[in-house]
Amino acid sequence: MDKILTVSSYGISLFSLDVLEDFLKKEKVRSKKILKNFQDNHKRYLTSLAEGVWTPFLPINSIKYVIKLDNYSQSFDDEWEEKLVYHDFNIEVRDTLWVGSIGLFYEFDNKKFIGNDEISYQTLDGVTLYSGFRYNVSSGKYLVSIKGYARKKQLDYPNANFGFLFSLKKVNEFEGFNDPREDEKYNFNVAKID
Repeated sequence: MDKILTVSSYGISLFSLDVLEDFLKKEKVRSKKILKNFQDNHKRYLTSLAEGVWTPFLPINSIKYVIKLDNYSQSFDDEWEEKLVYHDFNIEVRDTLWVGSIGLFYEFDNKKFIGNDEISYQTLDGVTLYSGFRYNVSSGKYLVSIKGYARKKQLDYPNANFGFLFSLKKVNEFEGFNDPREDEKYNFNVAKID
């Protein structure tokens, strides 16, 4: 069964809860508005990327995406076409890796994550949507590659017609970092790529 992530805030992020919380403690960040804090403190944002605290991929359309993790032997079949690929973003993992809508960082609530495999919510008409998925990943430092896919033959709503495959390569140490917000270098908006 595919994991379908509903992005309601123009981005996806990868993070490990323990690594993120330790970083916020070290930086004395008490605000739950983590995204705003990173936007207002560019140096802190760059430090978070260098240390592999999180990896944000944005801007992307606010729609549903199929999410796959190569390390789980997941891939997209020949009904899909690869549209983008970028390599070498830092992420540090402690036991679990979350892939979630960046909207989770607007008003961050760590209780949502503890003991859960997914973050979900209900629409007014009773449909369950998912804003985050947890993966068990061995602790360590990794370089993340992201591939974006589009269905060759689009399906009707509410099917997801776009997706992302994340691959993790373990490393001993991070050597520098890439900033996914460098718009002239990266375009993650797979729904807008022809």
